[in-house]
Amino acid sequence: MKPVPPRVVVPSTTKRDACIAIIAGLLVLAFLGYGIMQMGRPGKSNELTGIIVAKEFTPQKERQITFSGRKLKSARETDGEYVCKVRVAPQNRIYDVPVEKDTFEARKVGDKLTFLRPESEQE
Repeated sequence: MKPVPPRVVVPSTTKRDACIAIIAGLLVLAFLGYGIMQMGRPGKSNELTGIIVAKEFTPQKERQITFSGRKLKSARETDGEYVCKVRVAPQNRIYDVPVEKDTFEARKVGDKLTFLRPESEQE
């Protein structure tokens, strides 16, 4: 018969090991709490608001067709391209904002217009 090796008794954890485990656990909980608090804050908006300084209409009759997969979703004809030039004071810049015909006709030079920041500049 083979001799059975003696059993190894592992000593209980020391106070130092317990303190390290508690501190690590508190750090993880603090990190999770901070993340949850940040989720509650509103995000930065990609909307800009400025004043219309000019309006331009480029006549070019065209038909816009929208597809959803392989099916025709909608088709409509447009008179042309409606663009409002909007000055945004904080950026000290003028944006060319394409708008729908109704918006183009409803707004006048000097009115405020809120629009989405161009995709190339979104944060």
